[in-house]
Amino acid sequence: MSLFPKKNFFWVFDSLLPSKHLLKFRKFLFFEPFLGNDIANRGKLSHYGNAERKAFAKTLKKIRSETELLLEDIEAYHIYMAVKRTQKVPGDIAEVGVYKGGSAKIICSVKEEKHLHLFDTFEGLPKVEDIDLVWPFYEGKFAASFDSVKAYLKNDRNVIFYKGIFPDTSEPVKEKTFSMVNLDVDTYESTKQCLEFFYTRMSTGGIILSHDYLTAPGVKKAFDDFFEGRTEPILETAGSQCLVVKV
Repeated sequence: MSLFPKKNFFWVFDSLLPSKHLLKFRKFLFFEPFLGNDIANRGKLSHYGNAERKAFAKTLKKIRSETELLLEDIEAYHIYMAVKRTQKVPGDIAEVGVYKGGSAKIICSVKEEKHLHLFDTFEGLPKVEDIDLVWPFYEGKFAASFDSVKAYLKNDRNVIFYKGIFPDTSEPVKEKTFSMVNLDVDTYESTKQCLEFFYTRMSTGGIILSHDYLTAPGVKKAFDDFFEGRTEPILETAGSQCLVVKV
């Protein structure tokens, strides 16, 4: 199927049956071609009696009641722990791909006094190339209200917003270093540009975490290409994420 018809097919299908609703019925096998045959069985966060995990589960439940969060429970916990474990690493925190602010809220719950820089178009995905075109990615998908997200995070300290296409919006942070960066940008070009910008600005021991490494071919290719000749290994996590620790 050529790029143009494929884009329109995804748009029409997602308009009739939005992915956020379809995910609620992921246990039914006839959705496997769109969702992956393992999604019904992944993403649960086992606590093993651990008090911190139990507390995080309560926080996560509250966030899910407040806004739409397109992450499995265990993916959300990976973000939480990446922020917590890099508290001792110098630098700010950044997120590219904010959507409705759910993952930013997770970061805010544990970042303490660190500054969090949030980058998003707030108009959905920009240009989508052929490699990126897997359901439900298409141009304009994942748009969110800038004002609503700002209002949702208004009580969290040291949160700065940058509206527009990254890295065009990166000028204010070019002289900063980072301890943790969370990427959820879905496409090859956006992921590549994020890695090119943040890699040299990561403190030693800092973590770059990305969603969709296993489910978005463009994201995987961008990471694999970028780190092919570099020291750091790419670690696949549970769910669809990957992470890299700067050495």
